[in-house]
Amino acid sequence: MPLFHPRQMQWSTHFEVNSETGEIRGISPVGRATAIALKLNSPNQLKARQLWIQLELFP
Repeated sequence: MPLFHPRQMQWSTHFEVNSETGEIRGISPVGRATAIALKLNSPNQLKARQLWIQLELFP
């Protein structure tokens, strides 16, 4: 499965974000493969993303 390529693909086609938990969910095979391969929901990533959401820096 190819991974997400930001210059060739639209983010919203492949991912969605839970605004409460900060979790990025792959909604396509490409999105799911990318989220797993890049560990987008590791504990440290989730903590950082939650802080960014609180500070209105994400998304």
